[in-house]
Amino acid sequence: MANPLDPKPDANLDSNSFLSGMNENGASERPFADKLESTMAKDRSVIGKNIKFRGELIGTEDLHIEGTIEGTVIMEGHDLSIGREGEINANIHAQNIVINGTLTGDALADELIEIRNTAVVKGNLIAPRIQLDDGGKFRGSMDMVDTDDEMKARHSEFKEKLVHPNLPPKDEAPARAAAAKKSFAPKDSAKDAAKEVESADS
Repeated sequence: MANPLDPKPDANLDSNSFLSGMNENGASERPFADKLESTMAKDRSVIGKNIKFRGELIGTEDLHIEGTIEGTVIMEGHDLSIGREGEINANIHAQNIVINGTLTGDALADELIEIRNTAVVKGNLIAPRIQLDDGGKFRGSMDMVDTDDEMKARHSEFKEKLVHPNLPPKDEAPARAAAAKKSFAPKDSAKDAAKEVESADS
């Protein structure tokens, strides 16, 4: 017979809630990460799993990656998430970084780096807060910066890493080379265009 003085079990509390990221009161053990994920899902660009990109990827909005990226990813002041299908071979910088897929490279986040339980990460991580979920695979170093001066120093050091060693120098990039050719150069004036027409007629 049950003792009437014993506390009654909460019917709304899952017995496995603690293991699934909830504490004994039913509240989230990772409120910051949950809030971040909710915010990132609302308004962000997506690189699909069938897209492969090689080069320097710079943006001024939140980005979710399910495809393959090689090079450099810079989303300064914005959030970057790597999906389960995402494969990133790059050094990356963003305000917050959430990894569910594969990252090979160094990462700098101004607030948080979170390695989820499906993630595989090889590289050096720098952020004020770094969270490694149970099951996530990580090999490298973690540098949890706790002062503004330290963060500024890390930013300065990390700039050199934001140029991928396998990419050509900017001056040798195909787009710049094409723009430098006369055939791609814009007409300086209507007068120059008229001269070319006269030359063709003669």
